[in-house]
Amino acid sequence: MSTKFLPAILWLAIITYLSTQGGISVPEFNLIQMDKVGHATAYCLLVWLLLFGWYRFEPGRATWAVGLLVFLAASGYGILMEFVQFTWFPNRHFEVDDMLANAFGAAIAWMTFDRLKQFFRSLLTEKT
Repeated sequence: MSTKFLPAILWLAIITYLSTQGGISVPEFNLIQMDKVGHATAYCLLVWLLLFGWYRFEPGRATWAVGLLVFLAASGYGILMEFVQFTWFPNRHFEVDDMLANAFGAAIAWMTFDRLKQFFRSLLTEKT
């Protein structure tokens, strides 16, 4: 396994752990639901780390289609975790809004990463 994906794998483990724990309290804020911001941020970071790992591993093949695949995989994992919570963890709740927040965060990372690939190319190539 390439160490280029290690940050993404560690972050996925953290998401899995947090998703299976009892209700983690987050501060309430009337304008936005911080819980949903947390979900979006977690999956945004997951997709970002996966895409950056892929870009470092195979820069010539970091295409829009790879981004779509990573987005779909992360969003699917978010949906799966909601069903896992509903099925095996009685102190957790199944929420469609959490699934949407996960997918929203994943989409933000995918769109942002796709637009910044040139910047990463200049960072990762050696200047001679």
